[in-house]
Amino acid sequence: MAILGPVSLWRSLLPGSRKKKIAEFTALNDLAGLGRPRNGNLIDGTALIAGGSISGLLTARVCSSHFSRVLVVEPESWASTADGRSHAARFPKGENQKRSNPRTRIPQYIAPHNYQVFTYLALKEMFPEFEAQSLKIDLNTIVPCNLQFHPSGKHVRSPVDFYNGTLPKFLAITRHGYETLLRNLLKLTCPNVEFVVGTVTGLNVGRHPDRDSTQHIIESVTIRSQEGLKITEPAAVVVDCTGSSTAAIKWLSVLPDPVIVPKQVHDPKMRYTNCEYIVDPAIMEKVDFPGGYANASMIYLFHPDYRMEHRTLLIWKREHNALQFVCGGWDLTDRPRSIADLRNFMRRIKSAEPLPNYLFQIMDALEDNECDRSATYNDIRASPSHFVKYHEIVERLPTNLIAIGDSVIKLNPVKGQGCTKAMIGAVTLAAVLHECDQIPHAKYAQRILPPSFGKIFWSRQNKRTKSIWEQFKHEDYGWNTTIPAEGEDLSQGAFMRWYTRNLFSVASKNDDVAAVVYNCAMFLAPGSDVLAPGIVLRVVWAGVKVVFSVYHEQPYLLNHFYRSILASLGDVPIQDEVEAY
Repeated sequence: MAILGPVSLWRSLLPGSRKKKIAEFTALNDLAGLGRPRNGNLIDGTALIAGGSISGLLTARVCSSHFSRVLVVEPESWASTADGRSHAARFPKGENQKRSNPRTRIPQYIAPHNYQVFTYLALKEMFPEFEAQSLKIDLNTIVPCNLQFHPSGKHVRSPVDFYNGTLPKFLAITRHGYETLLRNLLKLTCPNVEFVVGTVTGLNVGRHPDRDSTQHIIESVTIRSQEGLKITEPAAVVVDCTGSSTAAIKWLSVLPDPVIVPKQVHDPKMRYTNCEYIVDPAIMEKVDFPGGYANASMIYLFHPDYRMEHRTLLIWKREHNALQFVCGGWDLTDRPRSIADLRNFMRRIKSAEPLPNYLFQIMDALEDNECDRSATYNDIRASPSHFVKYHEIVERLPTNLIAIGDSVIKLNPVKGQGCTKAMIGAVTLAAVLHECDQIPHAKYAQRILPPSFGKIFWSRQNKRTKSIWEQFKHEDYGWNTTIPAEGEDLSQGAFMRWYTRNLFSVASKNDDVAAVVYNCAMFLAPGSDVLAPGIVLRVVWAGVKVVFSVYHEQPYLLNHFYRSILASLGDVPIQDEVEAY
């Protein structure tokens, strides 16, 4: 869930309709345009996309509706083979069924992934065959999104009543399965999308032909092929989807008139181990899971209170009976290598409410049936988080250069926002392209995007994704092992942490507030919804009650009351607060 950052927060409190907030802070209004063909002729040129992972594939689908040709430049040759489109390639052949990672540039390729409801809604609009192709992989790839969210162990129920008994659907699939699915859908529905193995190494720019524009435009790019040959490819638009490589920063820095792009970086030192077991559902018949293990998709999502714990635990089921665990944390040293290790990890977790007994029943069932024999344990050391601030230097950027996904904002991966953030960028691009009329380009005797294209896109995407960055950066600052961004310190974001913590506490007791939290977390509502007056009053009262209950029971702390309020906006000794709950 992304609560609005400080500036957006105050703007959200100003008079204005909720419809305006939905349009400004979400991409919900743009979903209907995803499947709509372009009004008029396609742009006669190539949309060149650097990077063929999730953001690149989504961008290719969007561009296929607007450009006569789409070229995806992907450095990993494996992605262009038959295995790159085969879901069965996820399971190695032979005696050793443990998975390896065929995507050497994407460490998280075999890591567990979760996707918000917004992604499902967008895929339905993008691809008419989406649901049919998904269900071919497994009948449980599209299911109701029952989150099983437990901040500090307190269950925030999914809003079944709010949705009249049927929760919104979501895509419950592995990261490998998602990428394979997208490649197959592109092949089925987008004949103008081509793939080439190589790397974009540079931009060739010229002055934009619009007489009122002082900016440059990319006329072509240089590509280094798999064989090491340099190729020049004309481009009507260039999209950086290279993820953590943030290749556009390098391209811009070597132009004749170099452009230096501001970039904010912090390091939460996130470490985690992915544990996967292929489980026969029959062995879980005795597990007392709410609603039954066989009907579950999400098993347990534990988010720690930074004042008492640095471990996080995520458990869910995916296609073909895969049971996946993420044992992670801020500056974590644990590295589970067995079911026994995983059980010990769970037992050491500190929370306001204990982990439910059914989790340990699952561990017993795994151990009794020797599931360790086919288990996969994969350690990941996440790279630092970053925010590339292209929106601050729009006037210096080529008008037809944009970036989507991790190329702009890379978050702490345990938050599970990366793929949805990429989708928000792709949906935003689709709407901007629908709005942009072509203008003549005398040099090439064709029509091109107007000089306003980049400005509109950068402004709109930033409004919709900046709050995600602010929310999770400041959440990372709750752990004293985090290395903050330059010029900042870990005290920043204290109010946001306090508000979020008490919001979750209220949501665990109030189904109406829980519904708002759910909708914001699924990107079905703007983050400003959690700042509605009724919710703010409940959250503030919850925080005040905790503070006063602690100081009433321990009068000797009264001398520190105001200092505590001012310094940490309500943080009190954690054991006292847990007891007060």
